[in-house]
Amino acid sequence: MHRYLSLFLLAALGSASVLITNGDFEQDLSVGWTQTINGANASIIRGTTYDPDPDYEVYVYKGTGTGHAKLHQTAHIPTTNLEFAASLKLYASSNSTTCWAAGALVIEYLDDLGDLLGETMICYKSSVCPWTNTPTRHIITPADSFWHDYAFNIDTELTNLSGVNPGDIKRIQITLAGFAESG
Repeated sequence: MHRYLSLFLLAALGSASVLITNGDFEQDLSVGWTQTINGANASIIRGTTYDPDPDYEVYVYKGTGTGHAKLHQTAHIPTTNLEFAASLKLYASSNSTTCWAAGALVIEYLDDLGDLLGETMICYKSSVCPWTNTPTRHIITPADSFWHDYAFNIDTELTNLSGVNPGDIKRIQITLAGFAESG
C-alpha cells in the first residue's frame, strides 16, 4: 500500500499580517512559528525554490505512514473583520480505500481559553479523507494542484459556519499541515 502527501505552501496574510509574525516566511521558521512532526517521513522546509519568485516559501510534507507535519501560530485578534490572503500549492494522494492523505491551510477560530470553536480549511484531500463540511468546519477545495491565491474577509467566511458565534472568537490559529492516516 503506497500513500503519500505533498503540501506546498506560500502564505501572505493580507491586513491580518500585522497579527501573524513572519507570515511571509522571510525569517527563519523559529520566528513566530511552531513546528510539530508526528510520525516518520515528514518534513518542514523553508526555501526559495518552490515558486518562481525570489521570496521564501514553506514546504510541508508528510509521506507514507500515519502522522502529520504542522507549522502553526496563534494570534489574539481584536475583531473578526480581518482580511486573509494566502497563495498555496496543495497536493495529496492515496491509492488505498482505507488510508487517506490531506494537505491544508487551516484557520482555527478559538475562544479566549484557546478552545476550538470552528475552522476554515483550504484543503486538497484524497478521496477517502473523512473531513466534510459541518456547522463548525468549512472546506474550500482547490480546483487542482497548481498555485492558487485565496483572499477573503474572516467575517464573511464565518457566515459558512452556522455553529460558530463570531463574538466568541478571540484568537485565530493559522496551521499549514500535511496529514496521512492508515486505515
